[in-house]
Amino acid sequence: MDRPLPASTPQPPSTTPPLAEVRLSLPWPPSGNRYWRSDRGTTPHVSDAGKAYKARVKASHVGQRALKGRVVLSATLYPPTRQESDLGNRLKVLEDALELVAYLNDKQVRRYRDVAFADGAHGKAARVEVVLEGQEWATPAEVEAERVRRAEQARKRRATLARNRAAKKLKGLRVTPAVRRWSAP
Repeated sequence: MDRPLPASTPQPPSTTPPLAEVRLSLPWPPSGNRYWRSDRGTTPHVSDAGKAYKARVKASHVGQRALKGRVVLSATLYPPTRQESDLGNRLKVLEDALELVAYLNDKQVRRYRDVAFADGAHGKAARVEVVLEGQEWATPAEVEAERVRRAEQARKRRATLARNRAAKKLKGLRVTPAVRRWSAP
């Protein structure tokens, strides 16, 4: 005996805020191997090519609102040549370049959706098409606060490195911020 299916009850409206979406067309990124440099055993840092790429991304998207909270990233990469490339290296460079442009910090990217190289698209306007989805927009004050926090963090890092170099030259000891300074009685 077949019973008729009950009529579906209407769903209550969603209580989550609507998704905020950012769509960007970015220039082709350098590989991760060219993005980072470590000169003679120094701490790895962003290379000149990496800095130039970040500046191009920032300049081409002036006024772009940044997302805060969790972000879902989708990307289609259109490579300039048929040469194989490491998708992970390119994504990391993209994530770094989008900081303070499309989101506050690349740690916000919690999921990838549809990330792939475009089939047969080599040589035709090499670029990366990115779609970012989040729950809310960051205010300009929040973006500026993140920028200031990063500058202060970099300043402290440079000061620590300078102290360590000076201490190494003087005594062969390493001084770090974790070492408490105290005077002998």
